[in-house]
Amino acid sequence: MGAIHVRHGQNVTWEENRTTGSGGPEQWTVRTKPYFEPAEIGMMLRVVEYAPDFVVEAHSHAASEMIYILAGQVSIGENRFGPGDAIHIEPNTVYGPLRAGAEGVRFLLLFTGVPGMTSAA
Repeated sequence: MGAIHVRHGQNVTWEENRTTGSGGPEQWTVRTKPYFEPAEIGMMLRVVEYAPDFVVEAHSHAASEMIYILAGQVSIGENRFGPGDAIHIEPNTVYGPLRAGAEGVRFLLLFTGVPGMTSAA
């Protein structure tokens, strides 16, 4: 028999990757709110935020990926995306760099399996 899995947003906490700038205070660069993980339901669902002007170098993932922009802007290569835009990336497709806009970006991220990540460098 099937199951319904639920996560209430107020019960899911942000996870932050923090870095220290050149002599400045420690700041977050990427924040994720992990709702579901592949080991639990076979897919991964997260809300992700990139800090202003944050860059992710070209890379690929082993699973199919969907991105839905909630706020801010991000460019992938020469293409710019904003709120309401959706992007589907097939498995093992090299893409990037991703560059967050001047005000950062918040997006919904869905992987249809275990994402894995391979740098294009």
